Amino acid sequence: MSAFTVYAGEMNRVRAFVVLASALFALATAGCGGDNDAATAPLATVDTNPPSVVRTSAPTPNPMTTTSTTTTSAPPSTTSASPSSTTTAAVPTADSARYEGDAGFYYFTTPSGKFECAIFVTESSVAGCHGDFPSTAPKVEGSGAPNSTVAPNTIELTAGSKARFLNSGDPRFHRFDGSALALPYGEVLTIPGSGSSNGLMCHVEEKTGVTCADQVGHGFTVSDGAFEAR
Repeated sequence: MSAFTVYAGEMNRVRAFVVLASALFALATAGCGGDNDAATAPLATVDTNPPSVVRTSAPTPNPMTTTSTTTTSAPPSTTSASPSSTTTAAVPTADSARYEGDAGFYYFTTPSGKFECAIFVTESSVAGCHGDFPSTAPKVEGSGAPNSTVAPNTIELTAGSKARFLNSGDPRFHRFDGSALALPYGEVLTIPGSGSSNGLMCHVEEKTGVTCADQVGHGFTVSDGAFEAR
């Protein structure tokens, strides 16, 4: 083999190497060019200060979320009210002068006319009535029949003593010098006594009848259907 032939073979190998190297360089350049194109493409704009969100309506509550509401009430007022005054209606008082006969003797009847009554102011004040007493009133000794009992026709109260039924032949609580006035229902006839605790009072109520009492708790209440002596 000649030297020229060897030289030619070497040159061919050099050319092939150069071609290969050129091809590899072209490929590498093409790859870099793609990166350069991507690098030179316009970048996305990122807003680092986004505008604040403004709500025009209240957000819809989550139906699964339970919201508890606490109501705070104001403390009760501690203003103390002034005590109220109690007004007691005055009891109507009868004019005693209208019922007086002789001095110290006061006569009246019940509005129904069933009882005649009087208050006498003597050494001991006395009040009493005549009338139709209930059949349940206790029997008393007869005025003209000793050891016999009869129905009473009088009830009498002497101030300081218990009231009692009796049968009187002298209707002393009847007014003989004139007509006794009726004592209206609810009015009180009060007569001062001869002593500090010797006063008496009487009044008539439509449902309970006539009541007379002294100043220490003795008295009577009587009608044609019921009675009480105390």
